[in-house]
This record gives sequence, C-alpha cells and structure tokens, in this order.
Amino acid sequence: MRPRASKPIDMMTVPGRIYPDAAAREELVSFMGRFQAAKRSAYQALRRGKETGEIVKTLYEKFFPNARWCQWAVEDAKAAIESQKELVKMYVSDLEAKIEKSEEKLDRTKDRLHCQGILARLNKLRTKLAYWQGFLERNEVPPAVFGGKKNLLLLQEGKLSKEEWREMRSNAFYSVGQANMKGLEGQHGNANTEIVYHDLTDTFYLNVYIPPEPENKTGRRRKEEEWVTVPLEIPARYRNLLILRLLKGEAYTVRVVRKDGRFECLISFPLGDTVPVDKDSIMAGIDLNPEVAAVTVVSPNGNFKASRCFWCPELVHVSHEKREWLAGNLAKEIANWLEGLGVKQVALEELAFARDHDTNRYFNRITHNFCKKLLFNRIVVALRKRGVAVFTVSARFTSLIGYFKYAETYGLSAHQAAALVIARRALGYAEKMPRELMEVLSPKEGWRHFRLWGKFFGLFKAARKRAVREGYLTQRWRPEDWLVFMFGKTG
Repeated sequence: MRPRASKPIDMMTVPGRIYPDAAAREELVSFMGRFQAAKRSAYQALRRGKETGEIVKTLYEKFFPNARWCQWAVEDAKAAIESQKELVKMYVSDLEAKIEKSEEKLDRTKDRLHCQGILARLNKLRTKLAYWQGFLERNEVPPAVFGGKKNLLLLQEGKLSKEEWREMRSNAFYSVGQANMKGLEGQHGNANTEIVYHDLTDTFYLNVYIPPEPENKTGRRRKEEEWVTVPLEIPARYRNLLILRLLKGEAYTVRVVRKDGRFECLISFPLGDTVPVDKDSIMAGIDLNPEVAAVTVVSPNGNFKASRCFWCPELVHVSHEKREWLAGNLAKEIANWLEGLGVKQVALEELAFARDHDTNRYFNRITHNFCKKLLFNRIVVALRKRGVAVFTVSARFTSLIGYFKYAETYGLSAHQAAALVIARRALGYAEKMPRELMEVLSPKEGWRHFRLWGKFFGLFKAARKRAVREGYLTQRWRPEDWLVFMFGKTG
C-alpha cells in the first residue's frame, strides 16, 4: 500500500458573546423560534427525499421571506442528517464489537447463572444492532428529537414545563458566510449576520437581519429597521485573528445560541491550511490515547529525531466544561513544544469510531469517542493558528508496527513508536516487515508488506485473547516475549 496523507476539516471557531437589550432580546428569541421551526420542517422534508429548492420555496412562504435564511435552515438540517448518519455507523460498529466480546465471555463462562445473564445481554445487544442496521440497509435517517430525548421524557413525566421545552427547541440560528455579500454597514463576509469592528472604540458589533412574517411578495428589499444591532464580546486571544479576517473581507459563518440566559456567538471560518506535504522537512506524528498524547518528530529520511509524551489522565474523568479547558491547554502545550523544535508539519491518525470492549464502565468512559475527537480538534486548531500544516493518515496497524519495529530500537513507548509510524506514513514511507517476522509468517509469493502486517495483526489479536484466558500478565512483555508466546521463537 502506498501511504497517503490528507487534510482534516479546515475550520476555526471563535467563541464570542452578545449582549442584547430587552427589545433586541425579544426580537432575537422570537426569530430563533422561527428559525428552529424552519430547520425541523427542513429536516423532515429531507428525510422524505424532497429536493433543496422545493424545501427552500416552502420555507420562504411559511416562515420568512428571505431566501438566504431559508437556505441556511436547510443547510443546518443537512448537517443534522449527516451527524445522524455518522452516529448510526458508530452505533453499529460499537454494538458489533460488544457482541463479539460478550460471545467470548459466554464461551469462557462455566457458571450457569452467569451464562444466563450474558445471554440476556446478547439478546438485548442484537436487538439494538438490528434496529440500527435497519437504517443502514434502508439508507434511511433515524428520527431526531430536537430539544433532546431526555428532556422529552422529562416533559412526558411532568418534570419539565412546556415553556422550558419550547425554549430548548428554539434557542439558536445559523447563517453561512459569503465573501461577495455585504451586511447593513457594507462589511463583506456574511449577508444576514454581519460582524463589524470599530477601531476608534476597539469594539465589535453584530448586525442581525430579522425578516418580517411571510408576505405575499417576492424579491422584497431588506429595510434598515429590520436589523438588530447588539454588542459583541470576543476573547482577547481571538481578536487579532477575527480582525484580520474582517479586513480581508473573507467569508465567516455565525451561529448564535441561547443558553442559561446568555447568548453565545460562535464565528467559524477556514484558516486556509492548503500546504502539501514537504518531504524535505521534518515531520511530527501524534498518537492520541485516553490519558496521553505521544508526539514523535522524524527527519526527512524517516529517522527518529525527538519524542515526548504529554500526560493528562484527568481529561477523561472531569466534567464537560473542565474537559474543554484541559483539552485546550494540552493542545497549546503540544503546539508550543513543536513550535520550539521548528516543526512546520504534523500528522495525526484519521479518527476511527470503534470499540473493542464490552461492559467495563471505567474503560468505556476513558475511551469515549467524543473525548478523542475533542482533543483532535483542539490540537488541529492550535497548530494551524501557529502556521503549522496538519495532515491525517490511515490509523491501520500504526501501533502494531511501531511496537514490533521501532519501540526497542529507539527505546520508545508503544505510543511514541506509533507516533513515529504516523509521521513516516505522512512522509510517504511504506513500512517493510522485519526479516525475523517474515520468517515466522512464511508469506506466499506476491504478498506485499501491508498485507503481511494485516495477517500478523490477526495473529497478534488472537494471541492477546489467549494470553488473557490463560492468565498471563502481559503488561511488561517485550516484543520478543510476544514472539515466543505466539510462535515459540525469539525475535
């Protein structure tokens, strides 16, 4: 296999906050209700297979006489549908892994009562798997509960009022940027939610166009009295980045969310990371794990140069808000270290949503998919803000190759060795299998190295399961110990 490097999604989000007065607040809340109602209608229409143009026309007549707001409601609904599709794939993958683990437990268990419990769990998991697989087979999107399924259950139980439920379902609007469109004050970048910077007062403002109720007119012009202007607060570390974006007149997307009485304003735009891989420069690889991020730098010829582990064991145990803060600090620390080494390009593994565990709640928590995704996104943004090009490569066999090929050679941990493989893969190096492994595998004629690594991975996975069944403590085993256990030969 010829290694390929690709780019992760190039998007930066600036967190801000707006402070509307009583009149502006009332208008914004009312408009949020209309926008979310339009989004829900668009979602159901998309699920029924309707075309975008037909949906926009319906929303124009029913909710607001402004084609752009209608288009953005449809785009927001499309994003929700794509998210649902990815969740379905993740659920199917997780359930298949859990069923496999439960079946292995059933084979090992002798106690009759324990077997009954495992069988009951297997039936439950298989029922869930059939439900989610049905959506994949029918190419359908599952229904979504806007406002949250848990909140809907609370409403049905009388623990949540109808007013609170309506507020949860009408708490945001979304506007996609366009570089060739102007707002109220002529600022390019977004036609309906215009961000303006006043250099004399060093302040930001957000102008929001709120169309009237639908009228029996077409092609109506926006009126000045239909705009709402509110002060916008931007954190100091993002101000220069946003000001530069506004001066260039480039597009930006705005999402305003009402939460706990506050109005959060999230401004998103690409950072323009289009630099290709430079095979004449050093490359860093990052291996993300539940409690540690391992970073390894390699020279252009693929040889080891430097490595470091960034530990953050509390990341997987704290609340959501503190996890965001910890992930940001960890990403900043990694980016600063790489910047000090003069690294201008970094590679990470492509995100994969799969679990190979079952009922261990502690392990479920520390390997939660979204914790890894959070850290991945924070690192990508921190690097791009410093002008570092970011790439992603396939995650297949990186840990296995690093452990058996490089860990002992360079005195690295398994995670650091995996990061080395990631960096080499981004530079285009194919990993040849060591001679001692080739001898024990006895490959057929014409087999390539990547296929051999796949065969070895299957053997190693089976050996790990056998070691667990036989009660071996494998935490301190070296690669040669595994080879002795698997093949009865030393490496």
